[in-house]
Amino acid sequence: MARIRHLSKAPVREALIDIRFESLVPIEVIQQVVDRLTGKFEKASPIWEAMFGLNIGADGKHETSTNQSALGMRLDSTNPPHVVQYRTNGLTFSRLPPYSRWEELRDAARDAWAALVDAASPFVVTRVAVRYINEIVLPLPLVDFAVYLESPPIVPVGLPQGISAFLQRVVIPDDKLKCVSIITQALEDQSLIANDSVTVVLDVDVFRQVNIESGSSDAIWAVLEELRTQKNKMFFGHITEKTAETYE
Repeated sequence: MARIRHLSKAPVREALIDIRFESLVPIEVIQQVVDRLTGKFEKASPIWEAMFGLNIGADGKHETSTNQSALGMRLDSTNPPHVVQYRTNGLTFSRLPPYSRWEELRDAARDAWAALVDAASPFVVTRVAVRYINEIVLPLPLVDFAVYLESPPIVPVGLPQGISAFLQRVVIPDDKLKCVSIITQALEDQSLIANDSVTVVLDVDVFRQVNIESGSSDAIWAVLEELRTQKNKMFFGHITEKTAETYE
């Protein structure tokens, strides 16, 4: 595994902080929050939830139904490149490339969270998560994924060793930290690959089930700091020192 440290050119495609609620926040409250933040974001768009139904009668006739309801609002900014999703059952704050530091993501997400807490009635947070989707670019020709990845795809001895695609998903519970890490590694579609390199997506999603009142923001963000530390262990544990050096 690689040594844990800050990477000045971290290969982050998207970094997310996600907070889920037990009870729903009214869509009218979300709209109030969005109206207050309009000046900080260039674009606001609704998030819809659609449900489709199919009923088949005894005579074989069928009827279809569609029900669409407002689930929340999405806000986009370009400088810095942030996306906020306020939903009736949660908040997701994303940082898009170029990624800078955790502290910038955390502080911006905390401001978005504070705006919601100020406007909404008290509610209970049931799940918090930190997720980083990374793009690991590997140069061609590539003889062995193990040069760059600590958990590379393995083809049994005696079979052709060429690999044109792979998908690995590992779920790692940690009883001591009371969290679960989901690690997904995938080789990008060959049609999207440049002639001189391939891209492996390394998706690290770390979450914890909680029961925290929305007003206890310090407790919520303390948990997120712990999850961020665990995320770093998972990320650097899945890449080699050679890979880490590429992004310093």
